[in-house]
Amino acid sequence: MTKFHQVLLQPKLLEVSAKIEQTGHTQKEQDHYPKTALEQHYPIEVPLCAHPPEQLDTKTAEEAEGAGDIKIDVEKPVLGTDDYAGEQSDIAEEVPEGEKAASDTGEKTALAQKAPEEEESASDTGEKTALAQEAPEEEKSTSDTGVSLPAQTAAAHAAASEPWGELFAQAVNLHKLGVEGNRDSVKEAVAQLEKLRKLAPQNTLVEAYYGSATSLLGRDAVNPTERFNKAIRGLKILDSAVSREPENVEIRTLRAYVCYRLPENFFHRTGTAVEDFSYLASCYDGNPSFSKDFYSQVLFNLGSSYKRLGQNQEAESTWQKLLSVTKDPKYIELLRAEGFKAAGVLPGLDTEKKNKPPDEEIEKKLTEGIKLRDLALKGDQKASHKAMSFFKKAMEANPDSPLARAYYADCMSLAARDAADPGQMFSTPIKASKIIDSAVNSSPDDIRIRMIRAYHSFRLPEAFFHRTAPAIADFEFLVQMYEKNRSAFAAETYWQILYDLSVAYQRLGLEEEASSTRAKLLSLKPDPRFKAMINESSGREVVRSTLEQLTPDNREAFYQEGFRLHDLGVAGNPGASRLALDMWQKAYEAYPGDTVARAYFGSSMALVGRDATEPNAIFGSAIKGLVHLNRAISRDRNNPRIRLLRAYLAYSLPEVFFHQTKRAIKDFKFLKMVCEQEDSIFSRDLYHKILYDLGVAYQRTSDTERAQKIWSKLLKENPGSKYTELLKERMGAGDEDQPEKNNK
Repeated sequence: MTKFHQVLLQPKLLEVSAKIEQTGHTQKEQDHYPKTALEQHYPIEVPLCAHPPEQLDTKTAEEAEGAGDIKIDVEKPVLGTDDYAGEQSDIAEEVPEGEKAASDTGEKTALAQKAPEEEESASDTGEKTALAQEAPEEEKSTSDTGVSLPAQTAAAHAAASEPWGELFAQAVNLHKLGVEGNRDSVKEAVAQLEKLRKLAPQNTLVEAYYGSATSLLGRDAVNPTERFNKAIRGLKILDSAVSREPENVEIRTLRAYVCYRLPENFFHRTGTAVEDFSYLASCYDGNPSFSKDFYSQVLFNLGSSYKRLGQNQEAESTWQKLLSVTKDPKYIELLRAEGFKAAGVLPGLDTEKKNKPPDEEIEKKLTEGIKLRDLALKGDQKASHKAMSFFKKAMEANPDSPLARAYYADCMSLAARDAADPGQMFSTPIKASKIIDSAVNSSPDDIRIRMIRAYHSFRLPEAFFHRTAPAIADFEFLVQMYEKNRSAFAAETYWQILYDLSVAYQRLGLEEEASSTRAKLLSLKPDPRFKAMINESSGREVVRSTLEQLTPDNREAFYQEGFRLHDLGVAGNPGASRLALDMWQKAYEAYPGDTVARAYFGSSMALVGRDATEPNAIFGSAIKGLVHLNRAISRDRNNPRIRLLRAYLAYSLPEVFFHQTKRAIKDFKFLKMVCEQEDSIFSRDLYHKILYDLGVAYQRTSDTERAQKIWSKLLKENPGSKYTELLKERMGAGDEDQPEKNNK
């Protein structure tokens, strides 16, 4: 048995448990059996594609039915599968003669790039994802007054007198042109500022301009991951500059406008813009150090920021102050476009203070729903719908409770995992994200709400929803809260958040930040499991000095290294997945008749697709990986290792698109039979895991009777195990005597 089989048994630690979110505490031993390592990275609770089938390029029903083992609903066309369309669906059937080796991992599948339209009254799901300093269209149309920095600060004058002062002036001018939209100027500004950082490593103003210019690179990037990478990196540089010189007006102005222009639904930095604009306004009120025109601009943007956060009363007060300062027609028109009336209030503003119960009191009433949500987080489909219904009623009874809204939205998203309608599967998490964002805006310092949003964003696939940046913002907030107050939540929760923050950084290519966060976590001497997880997911064990010396000619050594890299890829290491794919492609080309090489080639292909940033690559790699696994099994159907690979890949794919749950059931039943006939092939732990997942697969296909029967067998063979509590919950509180009943 390879290490891969052991990896399947490791705890699922990429998601914090519901217990953490609810109380800030974890149990030393998980109260539910974790999902497999493969399932961690093809999670069934979220789709692999964020676009409804109606928008996909399609083949005819006859062509689709021939595409590997992937069953196609005629009314739900799927992606074309290129050279794979001739795959036979029966795994017992021999591969046709003249079969062409499909080894091109770069083949593309057709996938439309438009997201489904939002339902009901939700906001536009087509919001632009322009990053860095490019604001969403709806914001620019009414609130873009341009960016004009105040008169030079003392720091700027000091910089001008330095030997590198002329170079700095050129960089500042290029930055200004970049803000106005000149992409070439942005690149030149970054290049000059990189030189200046070496000439003046201690100059904070240079650093601040470099941070702003870096975020502009994000604005202009084409690749979404690069956009987020540059924007977040620029923000971190600006945050550091402000912490070093918090009273520097020019630095605060730079950060204010970067944060102001970032789309709030992705970065959640409008609060920082409010902080900086408020500081700038106070500077003018106390001792004017810049022009009245710039002060007016700051007041308008401060009011716009408040409004964006739903703080309409603060926005009204700020804009009233603006009108007392200037009667410039430009601002009158902008305020009119914002819906502001000088003698009135903003539309929808409730000026009456309502007596509402505190969230602590409301939370006591939410206990039942929180328990249902805990079950939903563990994969219980029925519980997710019950929890959503519970919190919907709670929200209607307490419309002013941000906590009730956050729980409701999170459960909406959990319930959508199992939606039969692909459009709902994608639009619901988007709507849920907006509701949770609203809850955070209403109560930004509530740790419980920030925890809910952090993990809601974290579990959504980045390629489709782009919610890793909000997850990072919330994780960083939670880290700060714990470091200020160690009683905020348990130390183990803090460790878990640090680990997940490093994963989120890595997801956006922020390797330096990921590495420093992992180092910070290890310095705390956390539970040993975190060290093992870091070693597997960070790349520390990926490359060996002998890797380049290995060739397929030395088959045994080559395969062992391929197994090792594949295992690391399953554990979440994208670099290992890519190396594994390269090795297994070479092995497959060298030994085209070897079913193990082909199966691992297919599995590695799916793993690489898992880490892709484009929907086409993710969806296409999963399909092509399945094709290779299917063909390997058609030639060696009694090979447990290959059947195990396919079982967990099929088990983890969204049923609404791939229709692979029945295939997973077939493989699990085979593996169950193998374990019961020969107990030396797999460990008893893996056997019990297979029984549990087989029951889940049955339940997914609404075969409750078989699910109950297989789980009863599991409880009978493994009483008092980690499965006991979970299965009592999944099988229902009234089914505690079910094992005996089903085994009579």
